[in-house]
Amino acid sequence: MKISIIIPIYNVEKYLARCLDSVISQTYKNLEIILVNDGSKDNSLKICKNYQKRDSRIIIIDKINEGVSVARNTGIEAANGKYIGFVDPDDWIEPVMYENMYNTIEKYKCSIAFCNYSKDKKTRRSFKTIKVKKDVLEKLDIINELIANMIGIDDIFPKYYSVMGSVWRCLYSRDFLNKFELRFKPGITIMEDLLFNVQALICCDKVCIDHGYYYHYMINKTSSLHTYNKKMWQDNIDVHNKLEEILKEAELDEYLRNRLDLRYIAMAACAVGNEVYRSNTNLSQRMKIAKFIMNDKKLKEVLNRAKQYNLENLRDLKTLKDLKDLRSKEEAERERIVIRNLMFYTGSGKLKPSNKRINDNKNKG
Repeated sequence: MKISIIIPIYNVEKYLARCLDSVISQTYKNLEIILVNDGSKDNSLKICKNYQKRDSRIIIIDKINEGVSVARNTGIEAANGKYIGFVDPDDWIEPVMYENMYNTIEKYKCSIAFCNYSKDKKTRRSFKTIKVKKDVLEKLDIINELIANMIGIDDIFPKYYSVMGSVWRCLYSRDFLNKFELRFKPGITIMEDLLFNVQALICCDKVCIDHGYYYHYMINKTSSLHTYNKKMWQDNIDVHNKLEEILKEAELDEYLRNRLDLRYIAMAACAVGNEVYRSNTNLSQRMKIAKFIMNDKKLKEVLNRAKQYNLENLRDLKTLKDLKDLRSKEEAERERIVIRNLMFYTGSGKLKPSNKRINDNKNKG
């Protein structure tokens, strides 16, 4: 059976060849490789055309820039395979990825198959595992093991077990996607695949897990996820509101309230950190925006609800030894300071603010 692989492309000339080499080298040969050029202004389209000359399985769709959600939807509409997979153009995949995932999804007759992945950063690599021993998850397990861990953590300063909601680690039945009219939401600029996967999992009765590590998620410090984002707080609120809508419609919002609340707290901490550590504005302007975030009405509500959870983990750095992530000790210390101060200055909890200063290497003002 044919597998359609959809790759949305926008200004990735630096990484695209590595990605395409890994896709055309798959041991599973019955592929339809759909390259959706989303209005790239660099040499990405030229690279696509050169690869198309080498491999007849490649289909190029050249369109105006409308964002990754529309690009992926365009690929879904064009796909002819029984199954659909997604690859991001700055990542790469192991040669056996789609052969093994195809065998898994066919064996268990599921609508969605997941695999594990590695998070790669130059010479460092961290393996990310779905920590369930089962090969097949049905409805309640799908909610508790996948959806819940995609939405958020279950502890305000966790040991960092979560399930990344990215679509590139999945293989989907095309009939399943079309039956439930599952598409990416246009206009959402971050975490659009999280919303897609939560909706898909709500609709799904059975998911299978391939426990192999096939996908290489590359940490690119110049990408939008790792640079200053002026709209980070509002973008995160938009995603959170959509997520709550999806869960409410499925009558899962109260069941997963703890996860939603702690997600909101983490969002605020990230948004404050984005302003404090990444913005090039003067210190007083950064603090003004951080204060605006901390005065958010909903944030105060969820922090008050979070009092029932274990906040003692914020008292020191003992938890750091358990972190299984690529973040440095310094980055984790910064997050601890931000969350601790966030809770104190919004009037939630009894923790005192950290007496450690946040280093300011920006322009004073």
